Amino acid sequence: MKAAGFTHDKIGSVEWYTPPWIFERLGLQFDLDPCQPAAGIDWIPARRRYTPYEDGLKQPWSGRVWLNPPYGKYSPAWLKKMHSHRNGIALLFSRTDCAWFHDFVTKADAILFLRKRIKCVDHRGMVGGSGAGCGSMLIAWGTENVAALESMSDLGYLTYCQ
Repeated sequence: MKAAGFTHDKIGSVEWYTPPWIFERLGLQFDLDPCQPAAGIDWIPARRRYTPYEDGLKQPWSGRVWLNPPYGKYSPAWLKKMHSHRNGIALLFSRTDCAWFHDFVTKADAILFLRKRIKCVDHRGMVGGSGAGCGSMLIAWGTENVAALESMSDLGYLTYCQ
C-alpha cells in the first residue's frame, strides 16, 4: 500500500525534514521538537524530542517549541496545541484557504511568508530537487520568536497578527 501524502520515492516515504539553514537563520535554541522522526535529526537545535512512538500531541510541552508537524489532516491538531502553548515557531505550507490557517495561524503573533519554495531534506539526507509543492510560512508565538522571524525577513513577507 502506498503512503498517503507527498511521496518522494518508491517505498512511499512522506517524511520531509526542515533544512539546516532555517535553524542557522533563526539562531534559536528550542526546548522541544514534538514531531521528531523516529530515526532522529541531529541538526534540529532542540533539547528534548518526541518521536511518533511517544506521540507529541499527547505529551506535555514546555519552553520554546519547534514544530514541523505532519501535514494534511493532522495539521489542525498540532496547530491547536501550539496555539494554546503560545511559545515557539512552526513551519507549514502556506495554505491560507484552510480552516486551520484562519483558526490558529492568524491568531499567532507573526507570520513570515517565504519568498521561495523550501528545498527540504528527505529521509535519506538528500535535499529535495525543485523544492516543496507550494510556498511555506514560518509562524511565531512569543516575542523572542517574532524577533527571530524579523531577523530573517529578507527571505519573504513578514506580517504581524492581532
